[in-house]
Amino acid sequence: MDKYNGLLSKVSRQYHILRGTQETEDEWKTRLVYSICGMMAYACLWDDTEESISIVHLKRRIRSMLGSYKSLYPELSGTLPYTSEELEKEIINQFLSAGVVYHRPNRIVASKKREGHFDGVLFQRGIALDNISCVSGIGFYSKQECGSNPNNIKTMFGLEQEKLQTLWQTTLSTASWKPNSVFEYNTEYLRLELPFSRGYWITEPDKTGTVSILRTGMKGSQLYYIYRYMDAALEVSPLPQWQVENYNYRTLTCACLATYGTLPPIEYFEDGALVHIRMNYFLPSRELEFLKYYSWPEVCTSLPCDFRRKFSVEVFGAIKNILSEEGYEFKGGKI
Repeated sequence: MDKYNGLLSKVSRQYHILRGTQETEDEWKTRLVYSICGMMAYACLWDDTEESISIVHLKRRIRSMLGSYKSLYPELSGTLPYTSEELEKEIINQFLSAGVVYHRPNRIVASKKREGHFDGVLFQRGIALDNISCVSGIGFYSKQECGSNPNNIKTMFGLEQEKLQTLWQTTLSTASWKPNSVFEYNTEYLRLELPFSRGYWITEPDKTGTVSILRTGMKGSQLYYIYRYMDAALEVSPLPQWQVENYNYRTLTCACLATYGTLPPIEYFEDGALVHIRMNYFLPSRELEFLKYYSWPEVCTSLPCDFRRKFSVEVFGAIKNILSEEGYEFKGGKI
């Protein structure tokens, strides 16, 4: 950490990226380089250039920064991404998904400033470079004791406003049930119980009368329905396209499982200033991208790393409470 006049130590202190108690020095340095690449990509949105700032511009900056730090710290060759393309895609996708930048024809621009308080953390987006005080993953925040309003955070990052169980009950209350004798052969039914490691969808329906979800048709153009068996007869109600497109169906699958008590908990392990999490089920896209934006991948050599992440302890505490309000369960311990 003392190489080059303590370059990484200075970054750690300036942006509050502290080392975990059991974390190795190389793991810590890898997290720092990951965050630096994200911050430098964000900084290039203000580059003074005659050309418009584009996604290609951001990719070049990330590629340059990763290459430079690999040269400066060759001991990290086994923990940093093998190719820059993976990291470029990871950072840019998170910027777009979290609303940090907006993509317009042939250019990319920073979002307007937006802030939201919760549990002593001020989540920040679109802030000036000089105002960055704390970083978790590639997400910016400040530590401030103030009022907590989870709805502001949910609106800011497009998270679900309703509790999962409420969402499922609302979906059932608006169902329009119709009998259906048979679907195409390529119909899949939501798996309602463990083990989810064998897949989230199965080929046989639940015939106990429980309301669940099915999808049918060719991949990429599948239609989604809620279904149930009444007196041994299949009844279905179509789900609107807006509710299932762009992976939005994940919100309903989580809502369904949460209602039946089978949605696996998000496991977490505290390690001093660092928290490791392991997700045991695919979260809805908005919630997943929110988590990823404010965290580091557990392993950087193969991206994306969606199920295992690391957080600064303050940020994790706030995010845990926000998602718990939505109905997600957390199960914790110490390393």
